[in-house]
Amino acid sequence: MNRPGCVLVLLLVPFLAQADKERTVWKGPDQPVYVVTQNNYGEDFGGTTPRFGDLIAIEIFNPKARADDDESAYRPGERLALFAKGHKMGEVTVKRIANFQCDSSAALVSPDQGFHLQKDAKVLASNARSIRTHESGQRHPDAQERKYAVELAMNEFRKHGVSAGMASDVKIDRLIVTKIDESNSQFLIGSLSLRTKSALHEAFLIGKIGVSNATAELVQYNKSIDLTEATDGEDYIFIDQLDLDGDGVDETVVELRGYEDEEFDIYKRYGGSWREVHDGGVGGCD
Repeated sequence: MNRPGCVLVLLLVPFLAQADKERTVWKGPDQPVYVVTQNNYGEDFGGTTPRFGDLIAIEIFNPKARADDDESAYRPGERLALFAKGHKMGEVTVKRIANFQCDSSAALVSPDQGFHLQKDAKVLASNARSIRTHESGQRHPDAQERKYAVELAMNEFRKHGVSAGMASDVKIDRLIVTKIDESNSQFLIGSLSLRTKSALHEAFLIGKIGVSNATAELVQYNKSIDLTEATDGEDYIFIDQLDLDGDGVDETVVELRGYEDEEFDIYKRYGGSWREVHDGGVGGCD
């Protein structure tokens, strides 16, 4: 005998799966997004690249499709709003377009008078109208939260043959605690590593902090066995967070650096998981 309830559930499954897929399609902001930083990637490729220490803007998102060699995203004379930790911090002016790495371009920019970006710091820039600013929710982790991060990293490392007794050797490369929306939920975001005699184990993770523990919601793992030059290395580096599309939930920007290449990935939290919604700013000398 047919059971109408079961038939209804079966009919709803494809619909719900499609609805979930549509909810996770990220449209992004209406204007390009850039990472602004001091050049520490390379120089003297063709003699026209930025010098080490020059302030540059790298386009990581553009709402308009364009060819890889199209430099129209950089417009000399344009002023770009700068954002750090969710709020506006000034502006930079695009001076000129410059060759960058071996196969890409960047813009040399000059900051407002009195503005100085610390060495190795990276901030976001965009004139998108959809951006929703807020006060910074970032802070340094306390001792217990650092312990949570190590535990999450070890959970991943153990899947790849690392002994549980090596937890004390885990190195925290960078770790913050932050909020991504108006709720009280707090998240660990950071990079941790563990070096053994034969390999370097690396993990970039985002974990939700609970009452007495933290739960991993995103883990990116890499194992490097080239301990001399790290030709097989992959470093995930947290750049910053910003509500780019104005929906009340911050996007998280992460740089992925390889041996001679880099890209910038944008992550968004949907429910209890994080998804990469865009990657851009690809460059290098492969």
